[in-house]
Amino acid sequence: MKHLTIFITLFFMIMAITIMNASASEAKINTTALIIHITGFENSIGVAKVALINSKKNYTAKTPFKGYDFNIINNRVIKTITLPHGEYAIKVFHDENTNNELDTRMFGIPVERYGFSNNARGAFGPPKYEDAVFNLDSPKKEITIAIQ
Repeated sequence: MKHLTIFITLFFMIMAITIMNASASEAKINTTALIIHITGFENSIGVAKVALINSKKNYTAKTPFKGYDFNIINNRVIKTITLPHGEYAIKVFHDENTNNELDTRMFGIPVERYGFSNNARGAFGPPKYEDAVFNLDSPKKEITIAIQ
């Protein structure tokens, strides 16, 4: 009887470990290591404020899906983040004075450098979501954003 109890306990432990490993493997399969290169900084003062967008609705909202402050090293940023597969866009600006906002002149013209994924540009204001969106559906993807 004691051997049967030990056997049953070991069996369930092995099953639990197998299920946990399978779940972890599946999670890795459905994610992408996104390598973000941001160039065009005139200096390394302040931070790169990055807004990660995961829907058209998010694109115009004040609160992004995820927000990051990336350190600027040698006038550039290189960061890797892991994300679930899906549709995304990125907005970035150089918060040189670290006041957490994109400083503007009269009529809302930005003073600080900024950019969008796909290096999308708008004529009078931000580009359309469709111009900045990209898909993650592979284990690894690299993008470059040149701020201006």
